[in-house]
Amino acid sequence: MARPENFRVARVLRARRVTPHMQRVTLQVDDLSRFDCSPRALGPHVHALIPRPDCAEPGWPTVDEKGHAVYPPPEKRPAVRTYSVRRFDHAENSMDVDFVLHGDGVASAWAERALPGEEIGLWRPHARVLDEEPERYVLAGDHTALPAIGFILDHLPEEAQGEVIVMVPCAAEEQPLRLPNGMRLRWLHATPEAQGGNALTAAVRGLDPRAVRASFVWVGAEAAAARDIRAFARKECGLPASSTYILNYWKRGMVEGTYDHGE
Repeated sequence: MARPENFRVARVLRARRVTPHMQRVTLQVDDLSRFDCSPRALGPHVHALIPRPDCAEPGWPTVDEKGHAVYPPPEKRPAVRTYSVRRFDHAENSMDVDFVLHGDGVASAWAERALPGEEIGLWRPHARVLDEEPERYVLAGDHTALPAIGFILDHLPEEAQGEVIVMVPCAAEEQPLRLPNGMRLRWLHATPEAQGGNALTAAVRGLDPRAVRASFVWVGAEAAAARDIRAFARKECGLPASSTYILNYWKRGMVEGTYDHGE
């Protein structure tokens, strides 16, 4: 049965716990060369289709005679969640996708029990790609943005300059990150559920405005924190939209599909 060109069925190769609340699932797809992103991509992300456990068939999209995607009825349709790709591996046609484990989410529950051979649907990764190397970077995000920040850091030139601010619930959730010589990393320990988003916003606001004005600002955070940082970067520091990429990774009290991701 024909599938949309930018859709793939991926198989779980392995899964492991990176930190107490982060599960890394390695997914294999056919012909990764047609399904990855430029190394200069700013945190590529995929739309993951999680099969419904109460349906015998996974409910993958098909195409009609005009090439348009056709979806199963809502009661058989997989849940769709957006996740950042942590790493591509062309040697085994695979990608690592990190899932924050929070107990009650569809994707979180799937990732926690994922076994080799299980299938998941993926829409092709996409991300913003910079045409030129900025003078400086500001990378900031909460626990959910850590995979994207790790991907960006892995591909920055060694001479890159800037600031990295990552908010995680506790020290046990910190991860080793590749850090260019000119980048400074700061970990914050606060949970977004406990209004920790304010800590992330405060940390970004505490940066030297002159340095921020000379930077490209990438942020992934809860919607309220992202909104506040966006206002700081654009209105207070005067950065144009072309010099920011600030995303609503999640929104308190809402599920994906009911809010805007931002830029």
